[in-house]
Amino acid sequence: MKVIVAVALLALMLVYMARAAPPAPTRVQVTAKEFTYVVSRHSVHAGRAIVELVNFGEDPHDLKLQRIGGGRIWKTPDVLPGAYFDVEVTLVKGRYRLWCGIADHNERGMHALLVVT
Repeated sequence: MKVIVAVALLALMLVYMARAAPPAPTRVQVTAKEFTYVVSRHSVHAGRAIVELVNFGEDPHDLKLQRIGGGRIWKTPDVLPGAYFDVEVTLVKGRYRLWCGIADHNERGMHALLVVT
C-alpha cells in the first residue's frame, strides 16, 4: 500500500513539474552580410522563439519577420557591423518571410524563408 501511495505521489509531482516549467524558446540565428542572410535553421516548431540577427557585414542591417498572409511584422533596429540583436516572438504555423528593410537590401538578396510547423 505504501508503495502505491509513493508511486502516485511521484506521478503527481512529475505532472506538476512538467506544467510548472514552460519549454525554453527555440533559437534561430540570422547572419547578415552584404547582401545575404544565412538562417541557422529553416524550420522550427510553433511556439516561443528567439530570432537573433548577427551582422557580420560592413554596413548596418536590420531584420523584419512576417508570416505570409499575416499582418504583424516583428523587426529589429538597425544593427551595426559586429553587433547583434534578439527578438522574442511567438510563432504560429505557417511560412515566414525575413528581409532587410534598409534601402534596396531586400531587392539585392537579403531575404530568407522560415517554415513553422
